[in-house]
Amino acid sequence: MATRTTTGKPTLRRTVSGEPSLSEAMALALAVEEREERVTHGFHTYPAGLHPDAARDLLALFPGQRVLDPFCGGGTVLVEGLLAGRVVEGRDLGPTALRVARARTAVVSDEVLTAVRSASRSLAAAGRAVRHPAPPGVEQALGEWYAPHVLAELWAIGSAMEAGDGVVRDLLRVVFSSIVVKTSWRASDTQARREEHHRPPGTASVLFHKKARELARRLVALRELVPEGTPPASIRAGDARKLDVEPVDLILTSPPYPGVYDYLELQHLRNLWFDDDVPAMDEIGSRRSWREAPREALTQWRRDTEAWMTAAAAKLLPGGALVVVIGDGLTPHGAIDAYSPTHDAAAAVGLREVARASLERPDHARDASRWEHVVAFRR
Repeated sequence: MATRTTTGKPTLRRTVSGEPSLSEAMALALAVEEREERVTHGFHTYPAGLHPDAARDLLALFPGQRVLDPFCGGGTVLVEGLLAGRVVEGRDLGPTALRVARARTAVVSDEVLTAVRSASRSLAAAGRAVRHPAPPGVEQALGEWYAPHVLAELWAIGSAMEAGDGVVRDLLRVVFSSIVVKTSWRASDTQARREEHHRPPGTASVLFHKKARELARRLVALRELVPEGTPPASIRAGDARKLDVEPVDLILTSPPYPGVYDYLELQHLRNLWFDDDVPAMDEIGSRRSWREAPREALTQWRRDTEAWMTAAAAKLLPGGALVVVIGDGLTPHGAIDAYSPTHDAAAAVGLREVARASLERPDHARDASRWEHVVAFRR
């Protein structure tokens, strides 16, 4: 997730504190349950995305022109910021996150979309026409995850795609990225176990063409709703602990929940296809770190929380707000409180908590429940 979804996860309990009207509105924003895939939301699975309606409603509670998400992931906050006519910036360490966020926020012309559709037809035809196996190097790197004919199809599509350039190629890369797990023997985007199954020849090519048309439709819907004159989203590789942005009115973000996912490692197949350089050891709150050394992982996560919040506080304009959506971790060693370290780190850098809403919801994957929090701070 393959995405963080609230579908079927009703609120079991909740607590609010701070400004009454603001905390109640924040609780309502966090409590959304229905699946939502309007505009480009939902194109290309990405782990643990903030619910689009929650992002929309939280943005509406905090006016201001410039918005930053330093953990932008697949770009949910950035899409909603564009729809609200804000100036939006996103940063993330993950190459897949950056590709997906840029595609989901792309406001492009009909000419570009026509070129995407046309190129996808040609690429799909190249995939269907392939009659030889993938090169030995590709087979060695990826063969364990694909049926041979599927790997050959994907290689034909991907190698022809890379011969292009510009925004059309970038959008087609995201289309390609959206199918490399679906066509593999990997169980899902969040489960790395291997599950062999048969896909008829041509399936990957058909799916690629279908997803390209879907992306084009979604980008038309996005373009029609973004207010005229809204600047394009600025999305760059960057570490939230070392922000390189101009001061902003609002930072709205959902940092990794401690010990829940290995976000960068989840993109293993995509990293191989795109030859991505992934700084896995720099990941904040990785599940892997809690498995290996839980006490050290907690200490490091607290340090990382202090570091990114220090960087965030330095980029807030006077009167600006930092709004954090964070959930407690669930590990074999017990629950990890995410709220208290977040609150303490904010106080240490001179940010005042003005409102909080915490909701307990079921975690079906672990047969348990988890508290999620949305906390607003001001300078």
